[in-house]
Amino acid sequence: MPRLFSFALLFFASIHTVSAQDLQLHRYDDDVASLLWEYQQHGTAATAAPSQLALSNDDADTLVDFEQGHITVVATTAVQLKRAIVQILLTQFDPTEIDSQTVADFGLVKQQQKPFFYNQVRDGDGHPIEYQWRAARYADALMAKQRWRNGRRVVTIPLVAEHTQIAGSKYLGFARTSGQRHGISTALIMAIMETESAFNPLARSRSNALGLMQIKANTAGRDYFALIKGYQHTPSAAYLYQPAQNIELASGYLKILKSRYLKGIWNPTKLQYAMIASYNGGAGNLWQSLDPRGNKRNAINRINKMTIKEFYWFLTNRHKRGETRHYVRKVATKQQKYRRL
Repeated sequence: MPRLFSFALLFFASIHTVSAQDLQLHRYDDDVASLLWEYQQHGTAATAAPSQLALSNDDADTLVDFEQGHITVVATTAVQLKRAIVQILLTQFDPTEIDSQTVADFGLVKQQQKPFFYNQVRDGDGHPIEYQWRAARYADALMAKQRWRNGRRVVTIPLVAEHTQIAGSKYLGFARTSGQRHGISTALIMAIMETESAFNPLARSRSNALGLMQIKANTAGRDYFALIKGYQHTPSAAYLYQPAQNIELASGYLKILKSRYLKGIWNPTKLQYAMIASYNGGAGNLWQSLDPRGNKRNAINRINKMTIKEFYWFLTNRHKRGETRHYVRKVATKQQKYRRL
């Protein structure tokens, strides 16, 4: 396989409309900027913007939309377009195929033989794509339906309807192991992971939250090492882009929220709702939503007096941050499909 694209990571995590200036589209080539803007406008204020991965080299621009479920490839010539399609279908994020700087930056290692998008993309006959010949044949079929934009060729590769479940299954073992270690349910970890990144292991927000669980190194990262590992350390980006380490750190941080920051909330269901809200918006914003002065004791007393239904309603209707209100709804809903895992 030819050398893989160098990586330019982009994760949009706001529920609000974002301007072109906010997205800093001037930093990207015109075609990539056009795609990013198109995908941003495709979203609505009612749902979180999707996790996206932008990849570029001199020949082609590729945008993977993990939440919307498709990959868009843009290139000038037919040869460049086909090469880019085959690359994205067969990529394993293999360090033998990625330049050494990318490997150093993102700590990418080959963890399996099958392509990253194996079974998430299927060809016209419904078969998963694993080998060069099948990828090339599918690329030809896609190119027969290519579009044109600004003088360049554009192809959209659909992900299968169940691509989220397939992607999530790669990380289920890590979630189980770390969840058991820290006393956090697998369903909660998986629901947060899907909500945060749509299972994009290279997700990066504009606030530098990284990886599957969108960990901020200088907050949750430092808390994990200080309070779980017992020493001061700030994890690197390379560390947080490793799925097992990202999930372990997030699970440990959920334990910290549960046993330290939110201690005193007695009902386990209300405690879990508080964990979800605090993972997104911080415990301080939870206290301020419940008490005018942000007094922790008063806030916890108020939570303990509420029924489970009342507390869920409060979080999803009266929490001071609109993003957190929406976040609690999404995670609570997604948990249902993971409860039997």
